[in-house]
Amino acid sequence: MPYIAPRSAERVDLGVVLAFYDGATDGRRLSYPDPAEDDWQLGVLWARQESHRRGTPLWDQVHTLRQRECMLNALCQVCGGTALDASSGRLWWVFPRPAPSASLYATKPATCLGCIPQAIRSCPRLRAEAHVYTSGGEYELYGVLGDVVTLDLDGAPRLTIAQDVPLDAFHRLEYTLARALTVHVRDLRPETPCVTASRQL
Repeated sequence: MPYIAPRSAERVDLGVVLAFYDGATDGRRLSYPDPAEDDWQLGVLWARQESHRRGTPLWDQVHTLRQRECMLNALCQVCGGTALDASSGRLWWVFPRPAPSASLYATKPATCLGCIPQAIRSCPRLRAEAHVYTSGGEYELYGVLGDVVTLDLDGAPRLTIAQDVPLDAFHRLEYTLARALTVHVRDLRPETPCVTASRQL
């Protein structure tokens, strides 16, 4: 069971409101009706999600809190341990398609070398096609993937789901309910021998 995969009983609270806030660009930002200080990180409101790990695995989704924890600390998306290879100082990644270039934006965390075979065995998309890479040991926080509220001409809110919002888009961040952290990964290098070894396990 991948560390970042949510379970069916880990409910997500989407009951947000627009609230007045002195520090906001236009005096308002998204909030929960019962706001807590840790609802906001990196200038954006994060979806609250239970984290008790009960229920059936939801393989095609990511747990908001655990995904953010992995991205902020370079943790493995499968085991939750460090994804950094101590011997090379590089991070390992496994993708269902070839990387288009040596630089990309990712919302799925890295995978430690030891968990790559398990990731390929357990994920249907990776069983069909898996591409393994390493990158430099650090990456840059870029933005969030989240639900964005826009206001119609009459001031009525409208929700647009699954938008990419950069961390420097301050006004849009104030109207975003973040679901995943996006990072900019550079210096990707294919590790073809590792793919072959993983598929033989």
